[in-house]
Amino acid sequence: MLKECRCGNCKRLLARVGEFTELQIKCSRCGTLNHEKATSLERSPLSDLSAVNTADPLSA
Repeated sequence: MLKECRCGNCKRLLARVGEFTELQIKCSRCGTLNHEKATSLERSPLSDLSAVNTADPLSA
């Protein structure tokens, strides 16, 4: 799922992004430099999937 990244000053849509660790983008409307970091670098989608797929595949 893509996350909308909007300018913190004028709320203009700057980008739609997937997974990232750090993002820095300058708004073309107002010139504000927007900087975002991932909330957690420890968890990855693969670790979530491995926790979900614990059933024995042969029993299906």
